[in-house]
Amino acid sequence: MDKERLYDALRKADAAGDTESAKRLADFIRSQGSGQPEKPAAVGAGEIINGIPRQIGLTARYALEGPAQAAQLVTEPIRRLVTDPLSRVMGSSGQGKPLGQIASDFADRIGLPTPQGANERVVGDATRLGFGAAVPMAAGYAVGNRAAGAGMQVSGASGKAATSSGMAKNIGEALTFKPVSQLSAATGAGLASGASREAGGNELMQVAGGLLGTVAGGMAPSGLQAVTQRVNALRATPMQLEGKLTLALQESGIDYSQLPKNVRDGLLQDMKKAMATGAEIKPDALRRLADFRVTGTTPTRGMVSLDPVQITREQNLAKIGANTADDGLTGLAQVQNQNNAALIRNLNNLGASSGNIDDAGNLVTSAITGRQASLRGMEQAAWNAAKGSPGYRQPISSGVLSDINRALDEEALMPFMSPTISRYMEAFQTGQRPFTPQDYRNLQSMLSREVAKGGNEGAAAKLAQRMLQNAELTPANPSAPGLLTPQAAAAARSEDAAAAAAESAVNQVNKARAATRTAYAYEDSSPLVRSVLSEGASADPQRIAQRYVISGTAREAQDLANQVGQGGLPVIRNALLAHLKAKALNDSADEVGKFSQSAFNKALKGIGDEKLQIFFSPEEIAQLQANGRVASYMQAQPVGSAVNNSNSGALVAGKAYDLLSMLPMGRALVVDPLRNIEISLRQRSAQNVIPGLLEARPPVMQSQTLLGPAIATGGLLSAPGPNRP
Repeated sequence: MDKERLYDALRKADAAGDTESAKRLADFIRSQGSGQPEKPAAVGAGEIINGIPRQIGLTARYALEGPAQAAQLVTEPIRRLVTDPLSRVMGSSGQGKPLGQIASDFADRIGLPTPQGANERVVGDATRLGFGAAVPMAAGYAVGNRAAGAGMQVSGASGKAATSSGMAKNIGEALTFKPVSQLSAATGAGLASGASREAGGNELMQVAGGLLGTVAGGMAPSGLQAVTQRVNALRATPMQLEGKLTLALQESGIDYSQLPKNVRDGLLQDMKKAMATGAEIKPDALRRLADFRVTGTTPTRGMVSLDPVQITREQNLAKIGANTADDGLTGLAQVQNQNNAALIRNLNNLGASSGNIDDAGNLVTSAITGRQASLRGMEQAAWNAAKGSPGYRQPISSGVLSDINRALDEEALMPFMSPTISRYMEAFQTGQRPFTPQDYRNLQSMLSREVAKGGNEGAAAKLAQRMLQNAELTPANPSAPGLLTPQAAAAARSEDAAAAAAESAVNQVNKARAATRTAYAYEDSSPLVRSVLSEGASADPQRIAQRYVISGTAREAQDLANQVGQGGLPVIRNALLAHLKAKALNDSADEVGKFSQSAFNKALKGIGDEKLQIFFSPEEIAQLQANGRVASYMQAQPVGSAVNNSNSGALVAGKAYDLLSMLPMGRALVVDPLRNIEISLRQRSAQNVIPGLLEARPPVMQSQTLLGPAIATGGLLSAPGPNRP
């Protein structure tokens, strides 16, 4: 029972604010080595429930006092400048109360509870400052919205109005910057300064504690967020990681599901490590890393991030290492060399090493000339069959010749028709000689030779040739039958037999003519075919390949693919790859060539996506494009970088290492430590690419998150007395 009275007295002293008595009672209880009797669980739960109205009332009190105390930063100077002098002038000894005290008095009048005990007083300090920090943030929100509306209205107004609107907007943004951190900072200030006061700290200690609490409280939300992100990254399942990775790469136009499995597995591990940092991941940096994984090259942090400062450090460090005699300092230079070899190897693996432009040209010319020979062979066989028919020399209708003359006259080409051909045609039209299939064939040959001459004469012959090819050939009309004598009847029967033979011959001729039209149509089917056949056996395969394989348009490339057939596509594809490699290496050998990203990408762009799709699979095109992008990342020197391309600084530094090695203890004291530093930098730059995947956090002064707490605390300190924390 005595113990219960001691604890009851301790609670009363604590509630009354008698810290000295409470401290003596607590020390006495501890000296007795006894603990407080354990309360039944039901009693403890009941006390919590019964205390809810009180806690609500305390919160209401702090909601009144906190904003009022924050406002004192403005109201107190006014009160001291106006109210106090006015009271002295009027002879009154009373002074106006601070706004915070007025709010406290009002809370007392409406019966709100007051904090009792050290814990409630410290919590009260923290809650008041939290409510107080909310006041300038609310004001900043209102100012920012008003400035935004005013800015829209004065967009066409004077510069002075626009400047004022911009200033107001900046003020609003400053007051509302990271509101959670501001509230947390204010709460931390109240907790720390209140705890210092309850522990007997003087005013200076309380201020120092408040400053520490403000900084710690402002950093708490971001720290908690980072810890949460790390925990989530560690607990993320492969499916969740794949989802995040898919979305991130999708922003950069890459289909994660289409990447090779080994690439996907590597990116999953990279994604997990990046998420564990708690920072945002840059989709473009992740895309660059995917390109490195696809091409089998080794990225560095600078290559992935394209940060000019990091690139400068890596490139200059690689040059310094390469200019020393110590193999241990050549790490980054070796990475660059290995990546260069990997890009060349990728082209060779696709087929560049076996590609040859002459082979492609020979394939094209032989395919076209072979096709022409086949068609002309079929044509000749058809004409031979027609010549062997009995009616091959029987007369056929010569009406087409009159049609030819009429067309030439309408096109004003009659004067340019060959006189020899005109006289030849005139003999059939005047009946001097019959027009037979053999004569048709002869006329066709004469016109072909005339067409080859070109000019107006060739145009006239070409028009006649086209009409002759398209004309419908029929046997000549027999004489009309009448009353015939036996001799005449016998002659008529002979004529009928001849007409039947002529009709059979015409059918054979028409088949031959169709074969001729097919041959002519092929020979005039495209610029590629015309170019090859115009030179005949003297056609230069290399020139044909350069013109149509390398430089041809997508339509010409499709014609090219049709000519060589499915079996010839690999030859064309490999020739294109050989061309790309030759451009990238400036025709140097693989062992000594330096892969030029600008030359390769220019050549790849010159071929074009449409043309690539004809000869390459989507996977092969993706590989080529990734090769070009990685080469760009490896050789990039963005604006702001300061790479020493002259190599003079690297040479001097490298030789300095060599000279230092000659000094007594120079290697042990200088060179070896420098080598260790370089190895550390190489490890971080060439292997640890994770920092390059992360969004750069904007430099934020911690003071930006302390504006609201500073206003709240400043208002509290502006009034003397018990209102201070």
